[in-house]
Amino acid sequence: TVSYVYVLALFLLCCLFRWRQRPKKFPPGPLGIPILGITPFVGSRMEKYLASYYAKYGGVMSFRLATKDWIILNDIEAITQVCFQQGESFSGRPQSYLFDKLTEGCGIAFANGPRWQEQRRFVLTALKTLGMGKKGMEEIIKTENQHFISVIQNSGGKVHILKHKKEIRRLEANIISKVLIGKRFDYTDERLNSIIDCRFVMPTSSVVLSLPFLRFIPPFRESYKKLVSNTQHVINIIRKLTNEHETPDEANPKDLTEIFLSEIEAKKSSHQASIQKIQLYHLIRDIFVGGIDTTTATLGWGIICLLHYPECQMRIQEEIEDVIGTRNSEPDMTHQKHMPYLRAFVQEVHRYCTIAPFSIPHCVTEDCVLFGYHIPKSTPVMSNIWRVHNDPKYWKNPEKFSPERHLDLEGRFVPSNRVLPFAVGQRRCVGEQMAKVGLFLFWASFLQKCEIHIDSDFGLPSWKKEPSGTVRSPQEFTIKVRNRL
Repeated sequence: TVSYVYVLALFLLCCLFRWRQRPKKFPPGPLGIPILGITPFVGSRMEKYLASYYAKYGGVMSFRLATKDWIILNDIEAITQVCFQQGESFSGRPQSYLFDKLTEGCGIAFANGPRWQEQRRFVLTALKTLGMGKKGMEEIIKTENQHFISVIQNSGGKVHILKHKKEIRRLEANIISKVLIGKRFDYTDERLNSIIDCRFVMPTSSVVLSLPFLRFIPPFRESYKKLVSNTQHVINIIRKLTNEHETPDEANPKDLTEIFLSEIEAKKSSHQASIQKIQLYHLIRDIFVGGIDTTTATLGWGIICLLHYPECQMRIQEEIEDVIGTRNSEPDMTHQKHMPYLRAFVQEVHRYCTIAPFSIPHCVTEDCVLFGYHIPKSTPVMSNIWRVHNDPKYWKNPEKFSPERHLDLEGRFVPSNRVLPFAVGQRRCVGEQMAKVGLFLFWASFLQKCEIHIDSDFGLPSWKKEPSGTVRSPQEFTIKVRNRL
């Protein structure tokens, strides 16, 4: 018995020694405890937990999540070095059973290598063909904004009770749908609401990414099953919708699906076509996922900011009246350069609210050196966007909401390369331009014709965030919207 105890003790010591080992010259950082790593200590705000180590470790540090070592980039200098100076070495995505199961190796968000490069080029080219940054895309957004506002104005009386997630998600989903499949849905359409309700939600804990066996154990099991089921349900809806595009207009494509199907026809290979259709379904889903929740969350936080700081709403509306007017003129992108305060407000919402505290994880594609540290191939890497947005080195009183910080002494808007809502580098959001146009046109159109107020039955919306998810959304809230005209 004593021998068994000694053997067991020796085995545990060996395991502990091995667990504490890291690659030579690897960035320092917390290990946490065996098997779980830092998971028990991070709480609900992992970005703050990791930011707390900045004074000790600087802009590049490591941490252990479950049994896997990760790199975290905690300042803009480290992010710039990784994404621009060494972009090729850090452009991969971590491979995991979960992502492979959900994406079938397709799509754009989690793909790697030549397939990812090909699909990214295709999406950027297709969006340019469809009028990204031009009148075509602008008209799609303006039309949907007008429909959204008309629903509010025609709801009966001068006051509309708005539940932000339910109604704004439909607005954003229709804009994206029009670009991807050339179709807008009635707000009561079951297909639209299914896509919105079954959006890509991560499991109860990201530890499942490092420990896939947890998908068999409660509470991870049920959330994992729901995630797989929801994803497949959305893919099935997309498959049916894209089948309506079997005869694309090659000379004048009206949406991304038609452009993709024209590419399939050009291949003249049924095997390639089959693979590409699967790719198309996941590509559409990725863009839906990347667009609906992020933009809805951004607009939701913007509404909360306007309610907590009503002087911002008044100043934006004064700017709208001075530049656009309130009755006969419709906002368009030519007005943007004359509206510095609205642009400053949008940029401050991005900074202050930080809907994505971390970048989607990258993965090192080859052994490399970063600021003297040796980073082995396949090491996962994340950027702590929240800390960059709250770095006291660059932001005075970062805990304060202040659009004025983005204006110069003459009142001109100052774009900041330290506000990163769309990430940076080779994995930068492909829908960035569409999102920027959409945000400006929404606020200009909405606040031109409407004003928002606290609903006395529900009170001032909270700054509390949803408890889980890659995108940090505000909790559901209800407000009153009054017609200005």
